[in-house]
Amino acid sequence: MSDLRPRVQTLAQLIPPLTYDLHKGDCGRVATIGGCEEYTGAPYFVASSALRLGCDIAHVICEKDAATVIKSYSPDVIVNPYLRSVDNQGDRSLDEIEKKITPLLDKLHAVSAGSGLGNDTNIRESVRRAIKAARERSLPIVLDADALALVTESPDIISGYTNAVLTPNPPEFARLSKALGVSTMGKELPVDEAAQVVAQKLGGVTLVRKGKKDIITNGQRVFVCDETGGLRRCGGQGDILSGATLTFLAWGEKYKQGMWKPQSSSKPIEHALIPMHAAYAACMLARHASFLAYEECGRATTSTSVLEQIDIAFDNKFEEILNAVKPSKL
Repeated sequence: MSDLRPRVQTLAQLIPPLTYDLHKGDCGRVATIGGCEEYTGAPYFVASSALRLGCDIAHVICEKDAATVIKSYSPDVIVNPYLRSVDNQGDRSLDEIEKKITPLLDKLHAVSAGSGLGNDTNIRESVRRAIKAARERSLPIVLDADALALVTESPDIISGYTNAVLTPNPPEFARLSKALGVSTMGKELPVDEAAQVVAQKLGGVTLVRKGKKDIITNGQRVFVCDETGGLRRCGGQGDILSGATLTFLAWGEKYKQGMWKPQSSSKPIEHALIPMHAAYAACMLARHASFLAYEECGRATTSTSVLEQIDIAFDNKFEEILNAVKPSKL
């Protein structure tokens, strides 16, 4: 049965209040695994959207040929050039790459994979190992883009891990559904029901089926995000969504630990439902930022335009609620 949408006041519980008692990292340390010679913008959009929402630290774990390019985009993003393509595998083995990545995972609150990953077999194997290591650490995981191809090939890579959020677009969802034996034909199974079945077959992961309306389900509950978005479908908007989801999942980990007092009187969020609420909040903000960007830029809208609206979208949705708690002046 569909719950349609959570209250914004409920979502706001995941947002850490800004006070003078905070230290670097208290509002989240995240990483995205992706970025290769061909695709350097995607992981930047993930990391930068996380920072603009309020995450303290964002890493990009990428192929070494992508590192310098990504570093040139922003000094705010920490770039770790650990991955190696088949062409560059001579100076670092898969085991050595794994030994580089796993200690970093120990410092994080959430990780994503897939944005700008490409199809190189060496890189994909490193990502498989990173996902396994993240699961062993109970780290929230966001899988998008090329990482979804790994799930299509080997569903066991993420099956049963309820602290994961998958964000397929319609073609990616169709391929995933086919691999799992789920029909997406409207006459046989409506897309919202198909999304539920896919989430069930994957053992209760949270699935975000992006589209005209974003369908968010863990196989048992369903949220539908119909926040008005922009009319442009430029590449990179899904990466911004991944970064926003990553941030809310990281905040969710701190919320579980009781690191702050919730800023609204809403009923506390069940820990098992944090991925669902994090995904909905991210969809709402990404769609609203897209709307704001299109209102300003029209057909000239790019994902950079959307990224520049993230903070405004956040304020529009949450400012009134968060203003109830203000830090004292020094």
